[in-house]
Amino acid sequence: MSKVSVASRPSTRQERGIALFRECGEEIEHVEGGRWRVPSCSCGGAYLVDLRAESCDCLDQPSEDEVCKHITAATIAHAKSEECSGCRKKVLRRHLCIVPKDHPTLGGLVDELCKPCAVSQGVA
Repeated sequence: MSKVSVASRPSTRQERGIALFRECGEEIEHVEGGRWRVPSCSCGGAYLVDLRAESCDCLDQPSEDEVCKHITAATIAHAKSEECSGCRKKVLRRHLCIVPKDHPTLGGLVDELCKPCAVSQGVA
């Protein structure tokens, strides 16, 4: 049996970021562009993460080759999200409603809507 090298295992920050997404993924919110609001585990607030700049306004500033747990959680949320055809906000794919092709929503140009848009258009 071969050993897994330490370099190929996730860091503690990565593991905490994965756990943060699992526990609070529903609360991670797309703000705009590459920016996401990620809840704090300790203070009840939230941190602003910019995925394009790989920055977070939390106090945990790891070394150059690592990122904080909030950036990891936002990266996962980004990867699991799609844009709502109505409001253009990114939401987790599992929260999008697929619009039937024969539904007259927004001139037939809409594929998937977030729950608030689906309700306003009579889809959900």
